[in-house]
Amino acid sequence: MKSGFVNKILSGILAVVLAVMMFSGCNPVIADMSETAATVQNKIEYNFQYKDAGLAYGEITVSTAEPGDYQLFWGDENGNKLTYNGVEFTELADITTTESNLTATYKTPSTYTVIPQGADKLLLMNSESETISTYDIPAGKKFNEGSLSYKFGLMSDVHYNRYNDFSADDSVGAFDNALKFIHNQGIDFVGLTGDLSSNGEKTAYTKFKTATDKYPQMTVYTCMGNHDVHGMKYFNQFVNTKKKTDKHIKNINSNGVDFVYEKQGDIFIFLSQTRWSYNSKYSNLLEKQQLNWLEKNLNTYANKNVYLFFHTYFASENGDVTTAVGNLKNPGGYTYDLTYTFGTDDEKRFRKLLNKYANVTMFNGHSHWAYDQQKYNPNLNIGNINSKKTGASVVHLASVSAPRTIEANATQREENNGKISQGTVALKYKNSTVYLSTDFKAGKYMADASYICHDGKKTTPVPAVKTGKSKIKFVGKIRKVSKKSKKYKVLIKYKKVSHAYKYEIQYSTNRKFKASKTKTRRTKKIKYTITKLKNKKTYYIRVRAYRYQFGERVYGKWSKVRKLKIKKKKK
Repeated sequence: MKSGFVNKILSGILAVVLAVMMFSGCNPVIADMSETAATVQNKIEYNFQYKDAGLAYGEITVSTAEPGDYQLFWGDENGNKLTYNGVEFTELADITTTESNLTATYKTPSTYTVIPQGADKLLLMNSESETISTYDIPAGKKFNEGSLSYKFGLMSDVHYNRYNDFSADDSVGAFDNALKFIHNQGIDFVGLTGDLSSNGEKTAYTKFKTATDKYPQMTVYTCMGNHDVHGMKYFNQFVNTKKKTDKHIKNINSNGVDFVYEKQGDIFIFLSQTRWSYNSKYSNLLEKQQLNWLEKNLNTYANKNVYLFFHTYFASENGDVTTAVGNLKNPGGYTYDLTYTFGTDDEKRFRKLLNKYANVTMFNGHSHWAYDQQKYNPNLNIGNINSKKTGASVVHLASVSAPRTIEANATQREENNGKISQGTVALKYKNSTVYLSTDFKAGKYMADASYICHDGKKTTPVPAVKTGKSKIKFVGKIRKVSKKSKKYKVLIKYKKVSHAYKYEIQYSTNRKFKASKTKTRRTKKIKYTITKLKNKKTYYIRVRAYRYQFGERVYGKWSKVRKLKIKKKKK
């Protein structure tokens, strides 16, 4: 039987059936095949790379019925765009499908990307902001870190007086607006990684004080950046003024700009860059004493969560600055050039500490890169000091006044002052911290640049060492240094002190060992000959042992003072 004849018979039967239905009062319903196809074709598939709850890392495949531009948003249980504390999240991703390919795949940029608290669905929305498909997040993947402990704000690189002239300083409005946003989110503590000024000028620090004084219930602390190093006097005068009376301050370094702050049992260390020195094997950003101070404090708080504020970012462990947390290289070959110089003495020691203390999270700024520039380096905004993730976590903060961007093949960056303003809101949970990158200009949290970082391993602090008291057990005869000399010498011996590195001998013509009248000598031996003693003088002698811990000397108690009179007759 021919197919044409069969089709005629079927068409006739269908016509008869329709006529009978209409005669009997029934209205036939013809399905809209195009609508059905669209319902089937608009869909989201999510391939998670990790099983851990709250981790968004993976590939999202989107299929659409029609070509066009689409967006993915986190959604709540009711299918609305997700908000946190009244603030909306931006899109997670922009998706484009074409007539030749109605399927597109998006890979989350960072392994740390978070599924925010309250996210129940993933929404696919068209250019008219209509939800055309949803994906239900599996129960085991939803955020599950328990109750929130507290929140704090994070910013960097305010740079008063650097962008636009003093009367129309773009940084004034940017920082004021950011503080307002933070305050409205109920946050009472903000930490910055420095560069408040253009070149350490007084007006920058007074502007900063004016801005922060508007919120007397909010504590705002910062370290110094490279642009601040020449203005330490004014920095100490107008910045971090609360720390003088703040009961939460646990330790202040002798330089006045490094200090330790405690909040609900967690430790915040502000370590100031005190030198501007890059791109040389002799480049040092920190004094040796600062690293001694840091090492001692990191040991003290090895059993706590520690947040460390320092301005300049580190290169990757192999010295590559382009893959560092805080830097990038665009396809055109442009990269920021003022990295902490790899391999200098202070850099090596600092890096060693960050590799040792996994309980530390270090915040840096300096490069200003906007958060979305992670498209050139997925590690730009968050990572670890080493590739095995066994050391300190590292978080990059964009500039609050001028987050930099660069086009793919450009050789010059855009500063964006007055156009973009970014920072971070941190949410502290029992075992993790969530970092919500924030677009202060738009007043939104950035879904594509929000992360979860689980607390690193804590260790037991090494106890402070003690050095035993010294004892002088022998003072020899007074002898001439030489036959022709008018000076004298004397041998002293003292008790060996356990674990001593060296012994410090002091002799003075002043019983109180006044500095101008005192000589100090050091030796590893348990005897020492004091020379160049003058006739008809009375000397006071004492000894103490010392050893090292965290780069600093740990002294034992002085011995009892021995009195020695030089009284020789001329021959």
